[in-house]
This record gives sequence, C-alpha cells and structure tokens, in this order.
Amino acid sequence: MKTKLGIIAVLFVVAGFGMIHGGSIVMERIAIGLMGTGIIYLLYLLLTTSKDEKEKEE
Repeated sequence: MKTKLGIIAVLFVVAGFGMIHGGSIVMERIAIGLMGTGIIYLLYLLLTTSKDEKEKEE
C-alpha cells in the first residue's frame, strides 16, 4: 500500500510542476495543493521508513 501511495504522491508532484504556470490563478492554486500533498506524504514515508530500519537493526 505504501508503494502505491508513494507512486501517486510522485505523480502529484510531477503534475503540480506541470500545472504551476497555468493560465489562471485557480490552476496555480490546485498545482500548489498537489505538490504540497505529494511532498508531505513523501516526507512522511521517509521518516517512517527510517524508523523501521533502525528498529530492525537492533
């Protein structure tokens, strides 16, 4: 499940970068939301995965 959500988060970031220079303010706001959502989830994955690896080493 984490892998699928990680792929979706990356797609959100890529789509956000593609839409950021859209013609309207609404499109730019949507792009910022997509990038923010994707980046926050990827940071969450990064932090939780590093904790899991540390626990397995001990």
